[in-house]
Parts: sequence; C-alpha cells; structure tokens
Amino acid sequence: MTGLRISVILLTISVGLLCFFGIVAGYAVATANRRRMKERIRLIQPEEVSVIVEAGEEKKKVKRQKKSFSILHNKKLLDIVQDELLLANIMMRAEEFLVVWLIVVFIPSGLSALFLKNAMPSITLAVVGAVVPLLIIRQKKKKRLIAFESQLSDALVIVCNCLRSGLSLQQGFESIAREMQDPINREFTRLLNEVRYGNSLERALDSMADRIQSADLFLVVSAINVQRQTGGNLSEILGTISQTIKDRIKIKSDIRTMTAQGRITGMVIGGLPIVLGAFLFIVNPSYMEFFFKERMGNIMIITAVILEFVGFSLIKKIISVKY
Repeated sequence: MTGLRISVILLTISVGLLCFFGIVAGYAVATANRRRMKERIRLIQPEEVSVIVEAGEEKKKVKRQKKSFSILHNKKLLDIVQDELLLANIMMRAEEFLVVWLIVVFIPSGLSALFLKNAMPSITLAVVGAVVPLLIIRQKKKKRLIAFESQLSDALVIVCNCLRSGLSLQQGFESIAREMQDPINREFTRLLNEVRYGNSLERALDSMADRIQSADLFLVVSAINVQRQTGGNLSEILGTISQTIKDRIKIKSDIRTMTAQGRITGMVIGGLPIVLGAFLFIVNPSYMEFFFKERMGNIMIITAVILEFVGFSLIKKIISVKY
C-alpha cells in the first residue's frame, strides 16, 4: 500500500472522528437548555416520587452496569441519543444507533480511501455519513411533533368532556390513551405508566412536556399544575386552551402558505448547483476531475459547500416568522 493511500485513509478517519464527536458535542449543547429546564422544574416541584420508582431505577442501573462492556456505554451520551430516538419514534437502542452511525461514517469513506487515490471523495462520504442520519432524526422529530400538536386540541376536548361528566383528570388521560391514535396515545400511555409506578401526576406531566418540547403542551401542563395547586374550573381552562391551540394551528397554516414561495425558491436555488454538479460528474467525469484532483478545485468545492450552507441559513431566517 502506497504512502499516499495510507495518508488518505488516515485523513478520512480523522475527518470522520472529527465529524462524529463534533456532532455529538453539538447535540449535547442543543439539549443543555432542555436539561436545565428539567432541573428547575424538579426544584419547584415537591419530592413526591415513590420509593418504588427509586428501587426500579436502582435495578435498571445495576442491569446497565452488568451490560457495560462497550466503549460506547457513556450514560450521559446514551441518554441524549435515546431521548432523540424516542422523539423521532425510531425503535432503536442508543448503542445500536451509535454503532450504525459509525458504520455509515467509516465504511463508505474507508472503501473510497482504499480504491481511490484522492482524499476528497472519502472526506465527502464521511461528512455525508455523519450528517444524513441526524437530518433523518430531525425530520422525523419535526413530523411527529406536528402530528402531536395537531391531536392535542382534540385530546383536550376529550378531557373536558370527561371532567364535565364527573370523571377525574387521570381518567380523561386514560380516554386519550385508549381512543386516540399515535403519537399522542403513546405519550399519554407512557405518562399513565409513570403514575402507576409511583410517580406523581404533576411530575409525570412535567416529564412529558420536557420530553416532547411542545409550546402548546407546556401551556397545558402549566395550566393543570396551577389549577391543582390553586383550584378553579379545569374543564373551562382546558376548553379555552383547546381553542387557543386551534387558532395557533390555523395561523401556522396561513404562515406556511404565505412563505411557500420563499421555501420553494430556496430549495431550487440551493439544490441546483448540487444536481448540476452530480449530472456533470455522471455524464462527463473528466470535466469534474479538476475539483477533486487539484488543490484549487478542492478549495472551490469547500467554499461552495460553505456558501450553500450560508445561503440556506439566510433564506430560512428570512422566511421564519415568530408568532
């Protein structure tokens, strides 16, 4: 194996590791606010968690310690990854996802480094392999959050009807878990399981709101917690919130309609260089060799990728409307 090829492989591995740990660090920073909020909620809530929950958590810790034979067994990292997978409705353990992620990053780029003498395709494959799984998770999370928020208003109507007919709040949640579709029924089933295992309803609600990160759900949970402490007509409060959520969904739809042209323009303008470059590479590879074999071509490719990212960010900023 030539020295050049060894250098390409080492460079590919270095870039892959840099992408991997850089993205993991980015995820940790992105979830820091959520975890700080969770700690603040715990401080203001009374300590009502049962000994059963603590004993169950200790048993789980013992089992995890027995299984800690992998270098990937980092509890904080695995908790972050597992939360993201659950929010995206991906039925994988965090360890499994990290293994698949590493395979996607290193196998294609490693094969490219073995059979090609140029480092640029290998680095490109490593970066793509590191980013694409995260984009998939982000898209699935966004889709699931939209589905949850679209069901929340109808779920509150069910709870209001249960309260008006004399049933308890927890029985209203059981009706949601029994009668509605995924994803909201799954989240409320998980909430009810936490209550059955000894957690308080307030803390279970806070945990669900912290997990899902929906502004509408935070509003609902805050209203329920305040009502349980101060009293009041909960069915009327939840009915008002239900109507507010319906109005927010309508406003969001109107905004998406008005900004559709800007989004489509951004996708077309941003995707045109990528599609054109791929087409030329397939039709006439020699025409594109300059960008992969020459140092100046590599610099131009890197500059183009950076400018693409900046352009996408600017267009997204322009068409984003806070309401």
